[in-house]
Amino acid sequence: MVISLISCSDNKGGEYFSLPVKEVDYLGKCGPAVSGTPVSWSPLGSDEFVIKDSLCMIVTSDPEGMLKVVSLNSNSLIGNFCTKGRAGNEFLRALDEFNQPYVRNGDIFYPLTDMDFFYSQVKVVNVSESLRKKTTVIDDQFEVDVRHCVLLDNDKNRQFQVIEIDGPEEYENLGDKAPERYVLVENGVENEIEVFPKRMKGADENLIFVPYGGAMFKHPGKNIAVQLLMDMDYIIFFDFENNRHFAIHQKGAVTFDDECPDPVGNEMFFTDAAVSDDYLFALYWHEGNSWESNTQDNRPEILAFDWKGNFLGGCRLGERITSIEYDATRNVIYGLSRITETIYTYPNPIKR
Repeated sequence: MVISLISCSDNKGGEYFSLPVKEVDYLGKCGPAVSGTPVSWSPLGSDEFVIKDSLCMIVTSDPEGMLKVVSLNSNSLIGNFCTKGRAGNEFLRALDEFNQPYVRNGDIFYPLTDMDFFYSQVKVVNVSESLRKKTTVIDDQFEVDVRHCVLLDNDKNRQFQVIEIDGPEEYENLGDKAPERYVLVENGVENEIEVFPKRMKGADENLIFVPYGGAMFKHPGKNIAVQLLMDMDYIIFFDFENNRHFAIHQKGAVTFDDECPDPVGNEMFFTDAAVSDDYLFALYWHEGNSWESNTQDNRPEILAFDWKGNFLGGCRLGERITSIEYDATRNVIYGLSRITETIYTYPNPIKR
């Protein structure tokens, strides 16, 4: 196992980024590309997928069943749920905006957003009960009006949210503030966590969101959330277990103290992740993978970290993967290519 330890003497936060920043070097550490092995059960129209225990749950565009459930024990499709419609257990369009399946009392639950142009509501699918009853079973419903959110303790009343400004009016009143706020909402009470005290230099109206966007993920068993930034080489850790929040940053890459990068020709970095009790696996593009050169020839890397931000190893992928998941039981990473509508398997990149 290769471990890149974090120095305690790194940046303690500053004018544009208030959390401690730990410099890590994971650039160019992956070696030759590893080709994936296609699985035999990739559904057409696959958009996102998650793995929990022995089940792989795949969100698709199929109106006859937007949620496909595959048994990893038998490598076969065992459930087809979430048909298109307006009934309580149907979806206009199913989206996975939480990346957070969980287990309660032995059953697997999967929060999905039911979305139309004027409508958005989270419906928590009881996948285990749906398999038993052979129909979609919704355990709970609630509203979330932000794009990025995780549920602490898997509880809808404890939400960690990223709130973005909305519209030109809010921009005009923003001053030199960043366009995103991080808020812990507990039973309706908001507590803000300051991350960006000032907007990055050069992040004007046209580039205002460029440095800040990124998907959120949660540790499967602990109240630790991470945000992986797409256009900046940062991963931000929010450890609510120990009230300790920090970021890791690729040494030598653009920082929030620098000028805001222009997205045209700028490299993109993190676009997805997979989590387990021990590891955070990040889908990382970087070398030669700018928005300008974002062609079907580019291939990402998978970088492995522990939950303290230490770099453990990585591998370059032979396929253009857009989403990843980790099966801890089999120690295998699954990768979805939306281009080929195929799911591939890869070995864990951590050298044991």
